[in-house]
Amino acid sequence: MAALSGLKVLDCTHVIAGAYCSLVLADLGADVIKIEPPAGESTRGLRGGGFRAYDFVNRNKRAIFLDLSTQGGADVVRRLAATADVFVENYRPGSLDRMGLGYTDLSKINPRLVYCSISGFGGDGPYAERGGFDLVTQAMSGLMSFIGEQGSEVPCSTAVPISDLNAGLFGAIGVLAALQSRQTTGKGQRVESSLFESAMAATIWETGRFLTSGELPSRTGTRHRLAAPYEALKTADGHMVVGVNSQRLWKRFCEALGDPALAEEAGFDTPGGRMQNRDALQARIEAILAGDTSAGWVLKLEAKGVPAGPLNDIAQAWDDPQIKARGLLAEVAGRRFVRTPIKLHDTPVELLRGPAEVGEHTREVLAEAGFSATDIDALVAQGAAAVGRKSEATA
Repeated sequence: MAALSGLKVLDCTHVIAGAYCSLVLADLGADVIKIEPPAGESTRGLRGGGFRAYDFVNRNKRAIFLDLSTQGGADVVRRLAATADVFVENYRPGSLDRMGLGYTDLSKINPRLVYCSISGFGGDGPYAERGGFDLVTQAMSGLMSFIGEQGSEVPCSTAVPISDLNAGLFGAIGVLAALQSRQTTGKGQRVESSLFESAMAATIWETGRFLTSGELPSRTGTRHRLAAPYEALKTADGHMVVGVNSQRLWKRFCEALGDPALAEEAGFDTPGGRMQNRDALQARIEAILAGDTSAGWVLKLEAKGVPAGPLNDIAQAWDDPQIKARGLLAEVAGRRFVRTPIKLHDTPVELLRGPAEVGEHTREVLAEAGFSATDIDALVAQGAAAVGRKSEATA
């Protein structure tokens, strides 16, 4: 049995952040019911080369089609919410309130409901009604001001949607905390996370230094802000990374290079000296690293207890024996997916189903909620619901 078995989650989300929040809950065992609009969730249309973005944040869920703009569709959500534990949504603040599906409305029906809202900028403040996009919040949070190569003035993002993913993770953590609180109080509550605040939270060291000294962070490429050598370094066949953040590791690093005298050389013998003379230090080290491959140097450094690793591409990373041993890649419904990387040894993460098509489980879910076959047929006839419908986005 999984950790969240028996937990019912209504997923009224689109794109990444909200869907990733409910995906984490699904992988931990919750029964997540994805509620999609008439056109289907927008990421169903983001595809290429056989890849469909929707699938990788919506597998392990059941999918139903409801048109929330209709009275019938909204009424179905209210009925489902009456017995749900969690409701996750990432509409613009106020949108679901206007449909009678906001926290105030649904908590009256079910006081135990944990209602998670994920948005671009949060439910209040001057930006509350703005749409939120990962790239926009990366820029506004300051992240993009210090990502990129040293000395470059070219803006650079994290490439992965860190604002979206962090907002989803913080949302899931908030849901779990609210469920624990419910154990004591018997009441649910509203949970919020936002892309903007989640991006700001990722700047924890840079913000800490600014708040302490007033110093703004600059672009440093792969270089650590407080230690050297702690960066990507060129070898005979590519690049590797090393993490030397203490005098003890510095001496071991020089021994692994075959040049122990380098550890005591003036200008390189102290942490401050290595930071001040970083360019010269890199040139000295890379001249030595040119004598062997990245794999060869990683073995030598590991033998001395120095943190190091190859600079892999995605294919190489997934071929890594450690990733294989940990079982991060999971297969379900004949397809492979990234498993949520949480290890619960007694109640492990489970992948039970692949991504559903629009409305694939409408009849099943509504029947479980007490709707008769006649009721369901009537909802379909009204356009409030659909069964197994494929929109243009899924065709």
